[in-house]
Amino acid sequence: MRVSERFLIHRWADGCAVFDQDSGNTYALDVASCAGFDAVRNSESASAAIEGVIRRQWPEKEGEAVVALVQSCLERLEACGLILAGTAN
Repeated sequence: MRVSERFLIHRWADGCAVFDQDSGNTYALDVASCAGFDAVRNSESASAAIEGVIRRQWPEKEGEAVVALVQSCLERLEACGLILAGTAN
């Protein structure tokens, strides 16, 4: 099965649900994690996509808080197997 066929995605305004046909698992992703997942699938920078969403959604977040949120999103996506380690940038 091609990667493009592996995932079924349902989107809404503040995130998405991803069904992984390989594992049978379904994941609910917040808007930032969804942006990172989409970026990796499009061969773009997940870190940049997540940071962009965080800055738009929570403009009061700055510096280390943004870095920590980006890292947290990436770790969750990796832990679920939705992205591979090292594919985020």
